[in-house]
Amino acid sequence: MRTFPDFPLFVLSSLRSVLIDNRTLNCVWELTYRCNAQCGFCHYWRKPASPRDELTLAEIHQAIYRVYRCGCRLINFSGGEPTLRDDLEEIVRYASSLRIWTSLTTNGSRLDRDRIRRLRTAGLDNLFISLDFNDGAAHDRHRHIEGLYDNIMSNVAILKGDFLGGHRTAGIMCVVSNHNLESARQLTEIASRHGVFISFQLYHPKKVAVESFRIQDPRTIAETLVALKKSHWNVISSRSYLKGMGRGHTRRPCSAGRKYFSIDPMGYLHPCVDLPAVGHVLRDPVSVTRSPSALSAVHGCSGCWYCFRGEADHALSMRGSLEKIGQFGGIIWRGR
Repeated sequence: MRTFPDFPLFVLSSLRSVLIDNRTLNCVWELTYRCNAQCGFCHYWRKPASPRDELTLAEIHQAIYRVYRCGCRLINFSGGEPTLRDDLEEIVRYASSLRIWTSLTTNGSRLDRDRIRRLRTAGLDNLFISLDFNDGAAHDRHRHIEGLYDNIMSNVAILKGDFLGGHRTAGIMCVVSNHNLESARQLTEIASRHGVFISFQLYHPKKVAVESFRIQDPRTIAETLVALKKSHWNVISSRSYLKGMGRGHTRRPCSAGRKYFSIDPMGYLHPCVDLPAVGHVLRDPVSVTRSPSALSAVHGCSGCWYCFRGEADHALSMRGSLEKIGQFGGIIWRGR
């Protein structure tokens, strides 16, 4: 979205998708499995991927229109590393032209001032850079990219002036694990000093079963992050999601397949990013993600607590909707 009239129209169409049972609101779109990092809590970089296997730009435009028609009003573009696609701005521009709220999570290695400005001009609404440690050497070792931390700091420093404004949000996204509990407060303060937001996501062994990353005392980290949200204006994660980190279990079933779904780089539809494909976005209706077999897989899942799962389910409740409306109203006011 790029103009003020787009925002209220987006809110109205999103509410329609929330309230009508056969409309789907949210999509996590993995544009590529290619990645230039080697993070221990992700397995994509271990699997060789080729651009030839991915949807073309024309096919992605066609697929975006198909998911728009089914009621999808939010797309989170991810990967792999989505900035490895040189046509990323064109993808964002087309989704934005349909008044879809677009979000991007990146490791920050291929960002600079020019690309940040191009993404904003294309209509990107959210831009979050992954940062797990306040110590540069530790972060570079963790992601296996030399000089990554310094590049991220350069980008974070320009987000306020070159991206933020109006309804847009940008900042740091931190995956909280057993390795970086001490960094949460420092990263929040770094983001605050630069006038940008921070979002927290809990590591969960659902994707990569590396037990050394698992939080040993989830209740303590939940209490710590809730306290940070109370004391810092820029913690954008909802209080409900942060509190949920401490439960040690999740509610079942979630809304995967019904209100949110995933698309992989080849165009296959998944009720959840961690569940098997149930169709293809160019050949099948998106509603295949809510078919009996797809929902059976959802109901059989042991659960997780990713941002997508926790925040999305919270936003579908009346309390969560009001919290989000109030939160983004504050963001718009701050960005005036």
